[in-house]
Amino acid sequence: MNSENVNPEAGGDSLPQQPDVVLVHGMWSLPETLRELHDAFVAMGYGVESLCLPHHYEKSAYDDDRKARLASARLEDYVDHIVERIRQKSRPPILVGHSMGALLAQLAAARVPCERLVLLSSAAPAGINGLGLSVIRTLGRNLWQFPLWKAVTEVTEAQVRYGIANAQSPALQQHIARNCTYESGMATWQISMGLMLRSRSSAHVDFSRIQCPVLIIGGTADRITPISIQRQIANRFRGQATLIEIADCCHWTIGGEFFPQIQSAIHEWLGFKEQQAG
Repeated sequence: MNSENVNPEAGGDSLPQQPDVVLVHGMWSLPETLRELHDAFVAMGYGVESLCLPHHYEKSAYDDDRKARLASARLEDYVDHIVERIRQKSRPPILVGHSMGALLAQLAAARVPCERLVLLSSAAPAGINGLGLSVIRTLGRNLWQFPLWKAVTEVTEAQVRYGIANAQSPALQQHIARNCTYESGMATWQISMGLMLRSRSSAHVDFSRIQCPVLIIGGTADRITPISIQRQIANRFRGQATLIEIADCCHWTIGGEFFPQIQSAIHEWLGFKEQQAG
């Protein structure tokens, strides 16, 4: 379920010294969700791999057996998958994650070296409160399923409009909702229990083990991973991280209306303009 994507037009203009970019999608998502982000890195000449987390398919492809496998999938299963792909690279990659994928990227980067780490609207690592009122409203009835760790979760168009793409156009909101898939109830439960379990949680990040530069981007209008979470993550990394806040932007930092600003911020942080000028 992995998809390797290298810019076919780069040819002799590609930069062979650059590391690959590995993209990790978030909850209710698939690699195609990251298409705009993927294409932005391809345009810069990077080899890009958009990972598909274990047991993730389009909604129409699920039967009862696949739902059961997804329902019990753990954060550890997702992180193991990412780590395995990174270890197959010839050199440490630039690891980029969105939402839950950004949390997974941190967990993976604590286990294997990465060239750089880019976190877009990251879910809260253990020890940071990720369950404010707007978060609970966005997750909706998913949180009240019992036992959550044996269920799958999903989002409606109303939840997308309120908490995931609230600053995007109605057309994009509808598109996002149509293309959302199911997510693991176990993984959802593990993240939600992070504040209580702290270092004993599967969502616990050992920040001291992440040695690479870190870029954190969040929107000030994000309702499911609010900007307060991004600020706290940046504080955990201390001077190692650069935090960029996109005014009025929602959780959808991987495309849409605010993506030109986000793309420009990533380009600048990577030093892309200077490389091209040189």
